[in-house]
This record gives sequence, C-alpha cells and structure tokens, in this order.
Amino acid sequence: MEAAVVVYLLLWYVGNYYFNIFNKAAGIASGGAAFAFTLASLQLVIGSGWVVSLWVLGLRQRPALSASQALRLLPLGLVTAVAHGSAIYANLAGSLSFSQIVKAGEPAFAAAVGYGVYRNGVSWRKLLCLVPVIGGIAIASATELDYTLASFAAVSLANLAAAFRGCENKRVMAGELQSALGGEGNAYGVTTLWAALLLLPAIFATGEYERRSEFVALWRADGGEGGGLRFNAVLSGLLFYLYNEVSTRALRHLSGVGHSVANTAKRAVVIVGSAVAFGEQMDRPKAVGCAIAIAGTFLYAIADDIPRLGGGTKRD
Repeated sequence: MEAAVVVYLLLWYVGNYYFNIFNKAAGIASGGAAFAFTLASLQLVIGSGWVVSLWVLGLRQRPALSASQALRLLPLGLVTAVAHGSAIYANLAGSLSFSQIVKAGEPAFAAAVGYGVYRNGVSWRKLLCLVPVIGGIAIASATELDYTLASFAAVSLANLAAAFRGCENKRVMAGELQSALGGEGNAYGVTTLWAALLLLPAIFATGEYERRSEFVALWRADGGEGGGLRFNAVLSGLLFYLYNEVSTRALRHLSGVGHSVANTAKRAVVIVGSAVAFGEQMDRPKAVGCAIAIAGTFLYAIADDIPRLGGGTKRD
C-alpha cells in the first residue's frame, strides 16, 4: 500500500473519531439534542467557509459551474442536509455508540432505494448479507430502544437520505458536470454549500430559533477544561469537512475490497472509541449485535467479489 494512502486512512480515522467526540461534547454543552439542528447547520457553515476560503485565496481551483449546472447539484445537497441533520440529532438524542451501530444498517436502505427508485439491481449474495446486518442491529437495539427511540428514528432517516445521496452522487458526477466541478474536493465543497443552505430551515421548523438567546448564552460561556460549546462546535465543523474530503481521496486509491475493509474498520473504531470516551455501556447483547451487524456490512460490500477472490467466476 502506498505511503500516501496510509496517511489518508490515518487522517480519515483520526478525523472521524475526533469529529464524533467533539460533536458529542458540543451536544452535551448545549443540552443534548436541544440545539441539534443549530449545531448541524453550524458545522456545514464552517465547512463551507473553509472551502470558500480555499477558492478565494487561490489555494484550490474554483469550480466552473453554470447556474443550471449548480442547480443540478441541489437534490444532492438536499439529501446531504437531511443525512447530516438527522445523524447529528441521532448522535445527541441517544448514545453515540448506539447510533453508530444502527448506522451500520445503511446497506439495507441503499439496496431498497437503489432498486425501488433508481432501478439498480442487487445480487442475491448482497441480499443474503442483509440478514446479519438487520439481525445484528435488532439484537444491539433490544436493550436500548425503550429510551433511544428518537435516536433510532433519526438515524434510520439519515440512512435513507445517505442511500439517496449515494445514488444522486453517481448520477450527477458524470460528463460535463464532473469537468466543471474540477475534482472530488470541489464536488464535496459545492454539495456542502447547498446542504448548509438547505438545512437552515430546520432551525426554524424545530423551534430552535425561538430559543436562540439560550444558545447564544451557552456559546459565550466559558467552557472550562472541556472547552464548552463554542470550542467543540468549531472543531467538529472543521473536522467534519476535512475528514470527509480526506476519505474521498483515500478511497479513490483503494480497490472495492480495500474500500470495504477501511469502512468497516472505521465504524468499529468509532463505536468502541466513543463507548470508552463517554462511558457508554457495551453489554453483551449490544456488543454481539454490533459485531454481527458490522460483519454483515462488510460481507455486503464484498459479496459480489467473493467468487473472484476465491478464483471462481462471477455469474451475477
């Protein structure tokens, strides 16, 4: 493996882990999920500010999009906004490790959306691998669903939006649009700008704007040793943008199987690390369900490559 890929993977893992830590700390400092959409919007605005700064300072080539081309990215920005806002709410409404376990069910949503909406077929091997994914999540959820139902619903919505995001990303990143964007970094940057704009109405719809004075007071307060709301919100916003862009660059250099291994290992690191960092309970059913779901997610990702890995011939 090239040294550059190793560095990308390391930065991706570290960035993703600390994003989750700083995001959860910001939620704790602001009263749990009380300002979840304000925090999510701030993170997208901070990421947007970062990429715009790169363009203005000439550190990155600006995308050469026409107005009509930019509008073609609006659906991608919308599902990105829904995925991010829902995921942040889920992380703050329940335990971080629990929401990450349910996030492992994303392949089931991707298969349903891909087939039902975009008419993308799924092989029988992949469908079979969804059994341990769904079963593992059910086992892990059994001891927590009574008090994290809001988190479960939110992360399920995030999974659904992420499934649409994946399909929309493939649809728009083709032909002249890819050339106009000027690379994966710019594509993610423009999508983040759209998402930041489209998530703002959620602050008003949830009533968080009406309590803005409370949020401002928390923002201005001295956070002490833990850094408080302002410190953790800014860092989580920067890390969210940076680790997503780094992951895009890392995965570009990996095979499909390598991609799957990297994603699986990342999720395990975040689940275990967050449980340790915040003292979240990992009892036996939760740990067993987590392991089964992650294993199923990995098998789903490589299912169609298994015949080739074993020297056989792919028939589907």
